[in-house]
Amino acid sequence: MEGRHSSPKHSAASARRAAGSSAEFPARGPVPADPDRMRMRREAQARMREERPAEAPEKPEKESRRKSGGGSVLRMILLDILMTGLILVVFAFFHHVLPRITAKNAVVPPISTVSVPAPASAAPELPPEISPETSPEPTDAPAEPSPEPVVEDGRTEWQRKFADKFTEEVVITDHSYSSPNVSVSIETFSGEYNGFQQTYYVADIYVASMENFRTYFANGQYTYYGEQDGVTMAKNAGAILSMNGDWCNNQKFGILVRNGVVYHDDPMAFDLCVLNYDGTVETYAPGTYDPADIIAAGACHTWKFGPMLLDSRGKAMTSFNTTAVIENEAAPRSGFGYYEPGHYCFVVADGRQSHARGMVLKEFAQLFEELGCVRAYNMDGGASSVLTFEGKLYNKPSSYRKLGEILLITETAGTEG
Repeated sequence: MEGRHSSPKHSAASARRAAGSSAEFPARGPVPADPDRMRMRREAQARMREERPAEAPEKPEKESRRKSGGGSVLRMILLDILMTGLILVVFAFFHHVLPRITAKNAVVPPISTVSVPAPASAAPELPPEISPETSPEPTDAPAEPSPEPVVEDGRTEWQRKFADKFTEEVVITDHSYSSPNVSVSIETFSGEYNGFQQTYYVADIYVASMENFRTYFANGQYTYYGEQDGVTMAKNAGAILSMNGDWCNNQKFGILVRNGVVYHDDPMAFDLCVLNYDGTVETYAPGTYDPADIIAAGACHTWKFGPMLLDSRGKAMTSFNTTAVIENEAAPRSGFGYYEPGHYCFVVADGRQSHARGMVLKEFAQLFEELGCVRAYNMDGGASSVLTFEGKLYNKPSSYRKLGEILLITETAGTEG
């Protein structure tokens, strides 16, 4: 049997389909190219190639911008970090390292100078004479006796008030000094006081004006932790009498005014003592004053060691704003006392020696009350307690210590430092 694809029937049909196909569909073969169409295609392709370079870079350009933009932000962040680090390093150097290197040599500039006149140094103005032309009309009332005219002699108020304390010429003894401007007398007590062997020195002081009551910093300028021998300081300052102060230049805070110059004007936790240009002295507990008010009122000198020793009635205090060690230790002491404008005292007590036990604060406060002071203030003590007179050491310190500053009485107006 033959296969189905080779049957005569199928072969005839196929032949007919092939004949029909060649009649309806022409045979396939190479198609000749149309020149016009090829030319148009080439021109279109050329135009596309010409246009493509202008459009194609858009994507890479945008990507480049994105890449470069990201790089710029990263660089800015890195630069900010580097600059911040550099600033912190510079700040740490100048704020922590450099001050420690130069602290002892750094001069502390003043904030301002108190521009308050010293009223005690100016003689009062006399009322103008009443001439006959301007005399009031007489009345029936009996005329009151006119006061005696005040003689204008060029003396200050304090010179007239304490005339018996000053002398026309300079008079100096081993324990006293007097002149037209200054009166100093030193009394020494040595014996039993409150049951203990004590030696202390009371310098009674009268001055013609605040120009004769000065302070002086070590080496003549206010430097942090500046120090100098107390006798040398007294000589350099032209001091007749001097006493150690409060070691104010070991602190960079609190209110500090010296010779009318303001160095610090901050509140503090210590008792404050103020000597004003009018000669008055006030002591303040912390929180009871405003530094700006103190300065505006005419502070000439302020001290911030403390504590204050007398209350507002001039009575010895029994509790103090200080540490238990300072309050209860029997030690050498230095203190400043006030009677009235123009009249003051320096008190220095020896201690820690066979001739002097030293005083606790209650005893020191009691001594100022017995002297009749109305204000008293404790200064630095221990080895700092130094009293000089006429350029020589007057007391007997327990040991040697350089000082930061001194209080002094002088003939020289405007002593610097």
